[in-house]
Amino acid sequence: MPPTEVERDAARLHVVVALLRRRDRRLLMQQRLPGTPCAGQWEFPGGKVEPGESAPRALARELHEELGVDAARAHPRALIELPFDYAHARVWLEVFLLDDFSGEASGREGQQTKWVTRAQAAQLDVLGAVPPILAALRD
Repeated sequence: MPPTEVERDAARLHVVVALLRRRDRRLLMQQRLPGTPCAGQWEFPGGKVEPGESAPRALARELHEELGVDAARAHPRALIELPFDYAHARVWLEVFLLDDFSGEASGREGQQTKWVTRAQAAQLDVLGAVPPILAALRD
């Protein structure tokens, strides 16, 4: 369902999210760093879209900066868009599935990362937007 103007207003921070998926169907998750909002909780990688930047370009930039993953030539598949309200921010999440990326993902900003199954992801202490994202993922 496309966003309404009310849902995707300027008060919401536009954020891209990547579901990096390996051939074994495991997804990459990262743990939020101490001193950040929701510290210790697990999330999918991504970040803010800069003014004038397309969502796919922002996704490739964030994955390179955070994880050292090359997704510049990837073909991200749009999965879901959703507004979400955290205590610290109101965001508009644009979520993509990526099966075609290169490089070994590692937490370049000091964050812990791990590859998990969907069932394992559901058992982690995750950010509030993770369950609806997982529900949108179809194998």
